[in-house]
Amino acid sequence: MSAPNGKARVRRVVAIVNPATRRDPAAILAALDAARRPGLEIDVRYTPGPGTTIETARAARAGADLLIAVGGDGTVGEVATALRGSPIPLAIIPAGSTNIVARELGIPLGPRSAVHLALGEHRLARIDMGRSGDRSFLHMAGAGLDSRLFAAADADLKRRFGWLAYLPAGGRNLGAPPTRFAVVADDDRFEVVSPLVLVANGGSVINPRLRLYPGLRSDDGWLDVLVFTATRPAAIARTLGRVATRHLERSPFVVHRRARRVELTADPPIPYQLDGDVVGPTPATFSVDAAALSVVVPLGGNRTARRTLT
Repeated sequence: MSAPNGKARVRRVVAIVNPATRRDPAAILAALDAARRPGLEIDVRYTPGPGTTIETARAARAGADLLIAVGGDGTVGEVATALRGSPIPLAIIPAGSTNIVARELGIPLGPRSAVHLALGEHRLARIDMGRSGDRSFLHMAGAGLDSRLFAAADADLKRRFGWLAYLPAGGRNLGAPPTRFAVVADDDRFEVVSPLVLVANGGSVINPRLRLYPGLRSDDGWLDVLVFTATRPAAIARTLGRVATRHLERSPFVVHRRARRVELTADPPIPYQLDGDVVGPTPATFSVDAAALSVVVPLGGNRTARRTLT
């Protein structure tokens, strides 16, 4: 597909579009059409409904040189799931409520700029993929306050206001009772009463400037487990407030572990989320596939191959 400082000939691009995205799909398709040039085929496929993205993307791989995920973090993670084990790169046109995966990778949020990056000069970065069952996640998995928040957020508010739509849901769930978890991080096993357990591949929340915890990276071959141990609403709020000041590591109510495999059980079982999609109740197992995905990012740095679509 590519070589350092070389050019790769891309003849067929497939865009996987979630029609329920926050952005207008027609504007994104217009940007794709404007970027079309002789010799480049752009195939657009809409996902027919919830739970169909992986199947749609997997069927689109045959003969494709590049897959473009058009949607939010959940859509991006599902298209990445379909590419697991494939050499085909992934490009992202952010169209969701948070778009934290794209933001961390430096991908422009505007449709025209994102299309220009995907179909123009860029580089390919190798990043890790988290895995849980047959699903992948690129940024964050979790159970507790976050999964309840994602489950309770109003879909219409998400389309209108983006990540701000999570604030009412967060307020309603801040006082939810904590859960008794059993956590296994590689060979380390412990039990804890917690309102929130996160399994991180990415390093930030909402915005890349809001780093969740020092040293979290999506290209280091590790998952980072963050267990919040505050159980009273005021203490939970103070602990979460440390994220805003980027000093969560100073909190006495956070336990950090680094692992390549994480097992999480809860009593009673509760939902967990992968990149904002609530996928089912615990127990859950998470693992990391190091450098498993090739993704289109802006030029800069020297760790990856420079690439121009010609």
